[in-house]
Amino acid sequence: MNKKLSRRNLFKASAGLAGTLLGGKALAQVCSSTTARQALGPFFPNEGTPEIPVKEDNSPGLPIHLANDNDLTFVRGIGGHAQGQTVIIKGTVTDEDCHPLSNARIVIWQASHTGKYNHLRDGTDTRFQHPETGQWIERELDPSFQFWGQSTSDANGEYAFKTIVPGFYPADLRNRWYRPPHIHFMISAMGFPQLVTQMYFKGEDINNNDFIQELNQKDYLLQDSSLSEEQRNNLVVEFTPNPEGTLEGTFNITMKR
Repeated sequence: MNKKLSRRNLFKASAGLAGTLLGGKALAQVCSSTTARQALGPFFPNEGTPEIPVKEDNSPGLPIHLANDNDLTFVRGIGGHAQGQTVIIKGTVTDEDCHPLSNARIVIWQASHTGKYNHLRDGTDTRFQHPETGQWIERELDPSFQFWGQSTSDANGEYAFKTIVPGFYPADLRNRWYRPPHIHFMISAMGFPQLVTQMYFKGEDINNNDFIQELNQKDYLLQDSSLSEEQRNNLVVEFTPNPEGTLEGTFNITMKR
């Protein structure tokens, strides 16, 4: 291996290998149903909204949500590694007939490992008690975390991200509604309406998995009655260790015309 190849570029190169890792079984799962739409939420990164502007690409006119790459675990020019449990998300973007969609733009945004979004509107309940342990949780920003990023599907419709498991946070303390760890996705593909959805976590190796599954079962958005059981199950991704020991999950996306 060329020693001059940076770890970020190496991850970018590895994203192109997703197809050999996914295989036909994953494509069969993609075709099972179209990916469910979920709320955009109030924390999408627009110009002027982040508390800490994170823009790795300063090209003039480039929107801030497109200015970062697909490795969210560190920020170019800032030392350190993002806090939290590292995961790799891979998947395939297809249409309803299982045809892979190349050049689809996938944008993700999420909270830090303590459940804090890098957004000026996320200023409520920044300190709260864990509903089970009573421990106080400080929702804080992580300057070494990228918070949002983007990827483009390759000729086989494949994409990949490297990020961390976000923390849970209170959506409505009075009614004891806590949003489980989740990642927002926005997918744009030529000839298709833009799709906004959310991805959730499960897996024995995910920290506090039992508690996270309880939150998943109580989440008003994930348990929305408009979702079929299949659609709901497809939004919850199981993560298992890959050969390198990093947790990896497959989130396949099916676009509807």
